[in-house]
This record gives sequence, structure tokens and C-alpha cells, in this order.
Amino acid sequence: MKNNSFKYGSVLKITRYDTITDIERHFGLMKECGMDTVVIWPAAFWWEEKKAGYPFNTGKQILRAAEKYGLGVIMELAGQLSVFEYIPDFLMKKSYHPIDKNGNREFGQSSFGFLNYFDPEVNELICDHFEKTAAAYKDFPALMAYDVFNETMFRSFDKYTISEFRAWLKEKYKSIEKLNEVWERTYSDWSQIEYERWKWMSIMPEADLGAFRKAAIGRFLKNWCDAVRRVDTEHFLIADNIHSMVSPTCQYERPQDDFGLREIADEIGMSFYPKYIKGTMENALRHEVFDGFFAASKRQGFYISEMQTHIQALHNPTTCVRPHELKRWCYEGYSAGAKGLIYWMWRPFNKGLQTMGRGLVDYKDRPTERYELARELSFTFEKYGTLTPVRGNIGILFDPLCDDFQRVFAKSYGLDEALYTSSIFGAYKALFDVNVKSDIITFCEVNDYGAVILTNQLVIDGHRAEILKEYVKGGGVLIIDGRFGVTNDESLVNRELPGGEMNELCGTDYIDTDYEGLGFTYGGQSYKGYYARDIVNITNGEPCGTFDDGKCAVSRVKYGKGTVITVNTYLWYGYAKCAADGATLFAKALADEFLLSELNVNGNVTVRVSENDNKYLFFIFNYSDKDERAEISYKKYTFTVEIKANDSVIYEKDK
Repeated sequence: MKNNSFKYGSVLKITRYDTITDIERHFGLMKECGMDTVVIWPAAFWWEEKKAGYPFNTGKQILRAAEKYGLGVIMELAGQLSVFEYIPDFLMKKSYHPIDKNGNREFGQSSFGFLNYFDPEVNELICDHFEKTAAAYKDFPALMAYDVFNETMFRSFDKYTISEFRAWLKEKYKSIEKLNEVWERTYSDWSQIEYERWKWMSIMPEADLGAFRKAAIGRFLKNWCDAVRRVDTEHFLIADNIHSMVSPTCQYERPQDDFGLREIADEIGMSFYPKYIKGTMENALRHEVFDGFFAASKRQGFYISEMQTHIQALHNPTTCVRPHELKRWCYEGYSAGAKGLIYWMWRPFNKGLQTMGRGLVDYKDRPTERYELARELSFTFEKYGTLTPVRGNIGILFDPLCDDFQRVFAKSYGLDEALYTSSIFGAYKALFDVNVKSDIITFCEVNDYGAVILTNQLVIDGHRAEILKEYVKGGGVLIIDGRFGVTNDESLVNRELPGGEMNELCGTDYIDTDYEGLGFTYGGQSYKGYYARDIVNITNGEPCGTFDDGKCAVSRVKYGKGTVITVNTYLWYGYAKCAADGATLFAKALADEFLLSELNVNGNVTVRVSENDNKYLFFIFNYSDKDERAEISYKKYTFTVEIKANDSVIYEKDK
């Protein structure tokens, strides 16, 4: 039977000053707050008395106390402070630290660091420690799970990593001759390959390194998960990233691969920090981050492993969190498929860079207004359990290889490295702003959607073309903008442009590129293009939109039972960067023409629809500073809502 319970709790950072009495007091407050889960960090306690069971005796006490208070415990094994986790100072060696591009030791960032996980000694120490931790805790009833890799990060240019990179390349290309062809090099043996800095003749050395670094995170995670599973096969394993790799907030250089984590860990979690020193993440972007992570979870749900609770540190007052903000963030994640929510963190730091930062309780352990809000939310989560977002009819395609390519091209010329993910966000935001639900998807999901948006999809090869052709032939709608299908998967320019093997579905022949005269008309409506436009000749397409100089701006092709619409400028990228006029009108016109939305909202609110076994849950967000009234229609339901300024509410309807 499906476990429909929603896991709800907070991270309790254990310090050397805590007694078991202190910890139990916090557990009591957590239960009063409606929580059933606590994340304990660290999971090893090197400061405790060195006697039999060291360094896990404190952890055992904590697990016994958690059982007494009815709390499930997630032990955080790797939280980026290795000296308090798997390699304490007395085992550390200088050689364990990574190497930077200039051949120097890199000792991490100012607040935390990472080690060279490809170093065999480092890997052995981590795996040994994880086995011992699991052996110490696995039989305690309160244990729920292990967090094996929190906020993944790795970067090193050392001898071990280059050896692994060469092996990865050999597996990919099979022969050195093939690699030379793609890389435009003249190697005679794999051992000659070094970290490539020359990109003039081929971007593939750097693009491959980016792909390898993401794959490497999966390698480390698998080693560590296997170590735990050798001892404990009963408790689930979780790994975390920050925000979503699909969004412009992606920390690509960490590197980050949400989809890869889900192939190895039992569950994936997200750190969510929407309030910065210089502002707050905009509404549509928060929703996209959650939806992107839900896609990475294989649409099976994810954990918010760290939900921001308050000020980052004592000198960062603009990061303070108000209750209505915390409520909307929690509802946004809940409506998007979160199956658990863990606050970062329970109490403020009393030491270190984040001194006085974070916390649902204050520095004297007194409940705050955010604690009271968290307690109120607990009743909602208990009432409805885990939810599934209702699938949209529009999919926005995310292709990791396209992201790799675009980043190399962009940063080599000082351009926007997030051009591709910003384009995806622009499409998402345009639909979001007119209350049309879209989903972030991958190639394997295109057939589940009535329409698919391909924005700045630079890479089209035979495999990708075949998937998309079959989709359109069967009745699907493709909406294309920006640069489309310029290269194949080896970064070689396609013979036919735009689209390569999909050229006939574009209905045009590429002639040139320009950055002026971007305004165009389509369907009697004027639009502003953005960034650049492709100048094309019509071949087999129907011209249905023109730039101001009369050249083709939009073409339409019927193919089988489906339709392809191509916009020859950066429509969605423009909406992401400057809310270029008309993108929402374009989005709404497409949704109406192809009947892509069952939801109709008349009023200044945002609506998301989720469901459990018995009910539809309508999450209504009022992001304005005044009270709003709206009429909502969905399937057979029509109802009116009144919602206070800056509030978020749930309406339920029986199925």
C-alpha cells in the first residue's frame, strides 16, 4: 500500500555544548509544532568521550530520545564539513584536497569545502565511515533514512580525476581516432589527453568535461550508497542538490545533475533558499524550480531537504523571512509534488559564519512567529498527505546536452551562460503568468503532452529528430523558437538549417542572422522579438507571421496529424530577461488554439491544481498587496474565491 504520509520536520544541528536534556527539550518543541521528522547533523560526534562505540554514542542517545518523542530520524552523513563527518582532522592529509586548474591545492570555500573524492584513500575512508555509521544506527526504531550526499559539489584537476576522465572518454568514443575527429586533435593514445583549454576548433573537450563532471557526482554517490547498503538495506537513502538544474539558478559548476541523483539514490532532496541579500526569487521562478525538481524525481515526489527559515547571518537583515513568505514557499513546494519538508534550520547558529542566522525558534529556544506558522501548516500536511501535481498539457523540453553546449559557446564570448535555461524559464513564466500549466520534460516524455516547447534547442541529431518526428506525426504540436538544431550531438553544424534532420518540419531554409528589426506580427497581434532573428526563406512551410521588413518571422508546417510552429527570434528568452511585450499573449493564443488548458482563472491570482486519491486541491496564491477576488473554472468545477493580500489558501473539491 502506498505510504501517503507527508514527512515534516527540521534540521537540528548538534553542537558539542548540547546535553541529551537539551536535545530532548527540542524534540518536545518539534512535536508540539506538529513535526514527525528530524534531520540530525552531524551523524558522528568526534568530541564525545573516546570509549567503546566512539564516535556514535551520542547518536545512539539521540535515536533513543527521538523514539521516545515519536520522531523519525534522518542521519546526515555528508553535509560538506568533512572534519565533523567522515575524515576528522586527525586523519586528514594535505593530499586529500583537490587541485585547481593551475595545479595548486584548493582548500575549499570560506564556509565549507570538498575533498578529492577520486583519491582512493579518500573514497575508502568515506565508505568505511559510512559502513560503520550504518552499523551503529541501523537497528534503532527511530532511524528513518540516511542523507548520503548533501548539496553535491566536486571540482579537481588532479591525476586521479584525469585518469577517470580518460576512461570515461574511452567508453564514450571507443577509439582514439573517433575522439580526434570530434575533438579536432591528433592524439595517438588515451594517456596523452589532458584537461583541454583549447576550444578554437571544437567545443567538445570542454563540453565533455562538463558532462563527465556531472557523471562523476553519480560515481561518488553510488560508491557511498553501496557502502551503506552493504550494512543496511532497510532504510532509504537520500541525496540533495540546490534548487533545480533546469532553472537559471542552476549551480552548473558545482556541478549539479538532479536527474542523475535519482538514478542512484532512493529519494532526492532540494535545498531551497529563495530570499537573497539583494532580493527574493520571483514567483514564477520558484514554481519552475519546484517543477523542475519534480521532473527529476521521475514524477514520484521529492523532499525539500532544506527550506529557508530566516536571516542568513547577523549582518544580512534583508534575508529575514516573514510568515506569509514561508507559507507561500511551503505551499508552492507542496503543490508541486514535495513528499516531505525539512526546515533549515530549527534554531539559529550560535557560532561561525552564520551566527544568529536561521531558526524556527530564537536564540533562547523560544518559539517565533515562523514556528507558529509551521505548526499551523502541520495540520494541512497531516490532513491531505502527499499530493501529485495535475499534469499539464504543455511540456517544456530540457536537454542536458544542449545545456552543456550552450554554456561553452556563451561563456567563451562573455555572454549569458544561462541562455538556454533562461529560455526555458521564459517559456515557463509566460505560461505561468496566464495560469496555463506546463511541465518540465525530457525526450522520453514528449508523447505524454499535447504540445511541446523547444526553445533554443541547439542540438538535433538523428535520435532526437526521430523522436520528435514521430511525436508530430501522431498529432503532437511543436513550438520552436531561438536557434534550433544548429549542431548534432558532436557539435558539428547540421547540413540543413534550421533543424538538421528536422528541417522539413520547420518549412524554411536558413540564410543569415541579424540583431535588428526584431518586431513581428502574428495572428493580427504585434510582438517584440529579442536578442536576434534568423533570416529564412520559406520552403514547404506556411508563413504566418512577418518581421517589420516583411521577412518570415513565424512559419507553420502540418506534418502527419500534427503541427510545427517556428518563431525565428528568441521569444521566450526575451520574456525571461526583460518581459518582452506579447509573450504572454502568444502563450495564451497557443493554449487556446490547441485546447491545452482545462483551467480558467478570471482574477489576479495564481492557481495550481494537485490531487490525492479523493480530492482535487486548488492552491490559490495572491501575490499582490491587496485583497483579490477571482472566479476559477476547472473540469466540472466553477467557484469564486476571496483571498487576502499576500495570502495563500487551499480549496478542496471531491473527485
